[in-house]
Amino acid sequence: MRIQLRWKKVKLIPNLEVYAQLPRPEGVREGSMPYTAWTCSTGNSSKEAEDRVSFLVIAWDRRVQVAKLVKSDLKEYAKWSLDSPAIGVVWLDDQLLVIPTVSGHLYLFTRDGVVIHQTNFSVAGSSGNDLISYHTYFTNVFGNPEKAYQNSVGVRGASVYILGTAHLIISRLLPWKERVDVLRRGGDWMGAFNMAMSLFNGQAHGVVDLPKTVDAIREAIAPSLAELLFSYVDEVFSYISIAFSNQIEKNGVTHEQSSGTNNVNLEIEEQYNRVGGVAVEFCVHINRMDLLFDEIFSRFVAVQQRDTFLELLEPYILRDMLGSLPPEIMQALVEHYSRKGWLQRIEQCVLHMDISSLDFNQVVRICREHGLYGALLYLFNKGLDDFRSPLEELLIVLRNSEQQRATAIGYRMLVYLKYCFLGLAFPPGRI
Repeated sequence: MRIQLRWKKVKLIPNLEVYAQLPRPEGVREGSMPYTAWTCSTGNSSKEAEDRVSFLVIAWDRRVQVAKLVKSDLKEYAKWSLDSPAIGVVWLDDQLLVIPTVSGHLYLFTRDGVVIHQTNFSVAGSSGNDLISYHTYFTNVFGNPEKAYQNSVGVRGASVYILGTAHLIISRLLPWKERVDVLRRGGDWMGAFNMAMSLFNGQAHGVVDLPKTVDAIREAIAPSLAELLFSYVDEVFSYISIAFSNQIEKNGVTHEQSSGTNNVNLEIEEQYNRVGGVAVEFCVHINRMDLLFDEIFSRFVAVQQRDTFLELLEPYILRDMLGSLPPEIMQALVEHYSRKGWLQRIEQCVLHMDISSLDFNQVVRICREHGLYGALLYLFNKGLDDFRSPLEELLIVLRNSEQQRATAIGYRMLVYLKYCFLGLAFPPGRI
């Protein structure tokens, strides 16, 4: 049998009918064997036949083509080149395909041609013709036999089976949870978190064991995300405790070593800052404030790092990524910042808070106790649509204040009145 120079799509029943012909791609070696595979892609929300789209992949020498079949019309969808000739092609699911090459490499591609992973499937002691089984029943136009590797590569579930002359090679695509665990056990916590966030966003490639919709994915992986975060915090806290306890013991308790001990304490705080930053970033990304303000906060309190945790929240509040805090956390934040003398920073945080999520009476009481009048004006204006009451309250405070403080309050009242008369809110913004 001679190899045809084009690939045909035909219908056999009830009569032979040619739907499309795909010519041999430019640059393909004369006589090389094409390998093909079909898959059917179904929409996320429907299983109806009209929503199904078929894809055909053709791996021909170093060229790969993906064609899309819609209502009997076959159109090119994607194409790319390989480093060495393909010796087979199979679909892992409707999004992923596997291509082994004559050089002994196994590639995992998206159907758009993006390389997800590459590995070597050669076995020690085997090379060349021993890699994969083939036959020579086909001959090229010159009458010379051509190697054909059809039926030597198969897929079952997430496993790829490659039949060699002396070996059966099995490659398995790890489930998403196992991938995260491999990174975690290897100490690559940031890699594990990046993988988890990619899954949460529905952007992870090469995943075949998750639902199709993003909401369903998030529901499925939620327990594992929490487990990953707790494991990270517990392990790093344990490491910090052991490492710095040993270091403090080496410094001793003499007067000469007091500066060294202070440096150790600063380094300890810096390490907790890093852990807390990862925890806050991760919880904000996956929208799990319950984990952040319950389990994670409790862990920081247990190691006497409550204030470190509270200070980590400020940048996210000011960037409007953390619009609400539980009452006890808000109270703790205000008390800590008050002890530090950071009243203006407290006020800035309140101005970025979602009023509806706050304990209004608690925050108003805090603002009155600590003289946060800018935040007080904002709370009454934004929360109650009341522009008169806070002005009356400031007049009383002004009358009972010393000269220097009264001047500052009076200036703020004048600015507030100016903004009101101009139809603006205080602080700046439209009413």
